[in-house]
Parts: sequence; C-alpha cells; structure tokens
Amino acid sequence: MKKMFCAVQVLFVVQLCALPLSAAPESPKTTPGAVAARLTAGTNALGTNLTAGGTNAAAANVKYTSGWGQKLKEGGTTALVQLGLSIFGAGFIFERLFRLRRKYVVPAGLANRARQLWKAGKFDELEKLGETEPSTLARVISFIVKNRTSPMLEVSEICGDLVTRELANHYQQAYPLGIVATLEPLLGLLGMILGMISTFETVALAGALGDATQLASGISEALVTTGLGLAIAIPFLALYHIFKHITTGFGAQLEEEVTNLLSDWLMRKETAGR
Repeated sequence: MKKMFCAVQVLFVVQLCALPLSAAPESPKTTPGAVAARLTAGTNALGTNLTAGGTNAAAANVKYTSGWGQKLKEGGTTALVQLGLSIFGAGFIFERLFRLRRKYVVPAGLANRARQLWKAGKFDELEKLGETEPSTLARVISFIVKNRTSPMLEVSEICGDLVTRELANHYQQAYPLGIVATLEPLLGLLGMILGMISTFETVALAGALGDATQLASGISEALVTTGLGLAIAIPFLALYHIFKHITTGFGAQLEEEVTNLLSDWLMRKETAGR
C-alpha cells in the first residue's frame, strides 16, 4: 500500500513538470538595439519640445518696429497726398502767426494818439495815418478824418463796412486750416479702404486665409493713412479755432475803438452844431 501511494505522488509530480511552459505569460524580450532606439526617440521629442518652447518665447518677446519713414512709404499715394495737403496748410499757419497780430488790426495806444492829433488840428497827419502805420484801425481813422464834414450816419455805416471787410479777410486766411482739418481724416479713411481692398485681394489669391502675418501686415499698412490723417487734422483744427477766436477778439476791440472815435469827433460836432 505504501509503495502504491509513493508511486501516485511520483506520477503527480511528473504531470506537473509536463505542463506547457507557454501557459505562463512571456515577458517581452528587450534587445540592446530597442533600448537605444527608445532613448533616441525620447531625446528627439524632448529636443523638439524645448526648441518649440524657446521659439515661441522668442517670438513673443520680439517686437517688430519700423521708422516713420517706412510707415509713410507703406501709406502709398494717399499718404503723399496727405503730406502735400499738410504742407499747403502749414503755409497759412505761418501767415497767420505773422499777420494776425494786434499791431496789424488794432494797435495799442493808436486811438489816444489820434485824439491828440485831432485836438491839435493836425488833420493831414491823421489822413496819412493809414499809410504810415498800416493797420485796420489806422485806415478807418484816415477815412473818418477825410470825411469829417459828412453826416455821421453815413460815415458810421461805411466804417462798419470797412471793419467787416478787414475782419472777413482775416477769417478767410484761416479758413484753409479748417479745410485741411476736414479733408485729412477723409483721405485717411479712403487710404484705409483702398489698403484693405488690396490686402483681401492678396489673401484671396493666396487661398483660404493665406498667411496670417501677411493679413496683419496689410491691415497695418491700411491703418497708416488713418493715423496720419488724424495726426494732421487735430492740430490744424485746433489752430483754426484759435485763430478764429483771436480774430473775433480783435474785432470786438476794433469796433469799440471806432465807435468811441465817431462819438468823440462827429457826434459831438453835430450836437454842437445844433
């Protein structure tokens, strides 16, 4: 019996050893070449990520700038027209700065000197006052003295016309500044529209949206004329209103001086004659 039990145990052990080895999962075989390939791929991927990150960071830090000369070239023909118009208006600015002065409209102290000459009876000097001291007030005084024997109402009306005509001339000399201030933004808008049309035509030829940098560059060029128009229009508009305000102030002083002279010279004369 004991010999039979031992034989069964031996038979069981033999069957266990005879089981197929494929039943157990095989671990993948790793060769030295595979390990080297994996290391190379990882290194390349890491290098690519680092390069892309560095490129993006560098691109974010780069600022594309260009001088005003280059920007004006990008504005094209419209920018040249805007610059030419601004040069034209600049001539009137210098003219106003030189001519729109008190000594050319209503010089300080001239009315008092005219009263002294009137009291002294020096009418010849008063009549030549418009030539010796060229100003609006001097020309009005000369006219009053030359027509001192005429009725005051007629002299007053003509003096009012003289003053109005002189002031209108000053307003007209400043009017081109207002024209430039009005046209510059319109030209800038026109240049922007033309630039956008050209840009989108280029993008359409490139297919789909083409290159985004090309589109951004075209929009930047189109906006040059708009910015230039506003940059020119703002100071021109400000100067136009400043010159207009100064002319109005001189006009008020001139009318006051002329009214006082007419009152002192002709109104009192007519009152004394009655």
